[in-house]
Amino acid sequence: MIVEGLGKARIALTSEPTVVNGNPALLLRVDGEIDGVIAVRVEDARITGLYYVRNPQKLTRIASETPLTLR
Repeated sequence: MIVEGLGKARIALTSEPTVVNGNPALLLRVDGEIDGVIAVRVEDARITGLYYVRNPQKLTRIASETPLTLR
């Protein structure tokens, strides 16, 4: 199990709820540092997408709301 492995490695994994692009998300921290964001896209009260972002360049803007656009 991943959680058991984290305990053995002495890694502190924490999460906190947030909003990304108007949708619910979890901000994940490893040892206090931002590691990633799990975002949930909701349409008509149904989950239609899950996104896990770990790109450090995208995570630098997590403190402010930045809308995503398709190119």
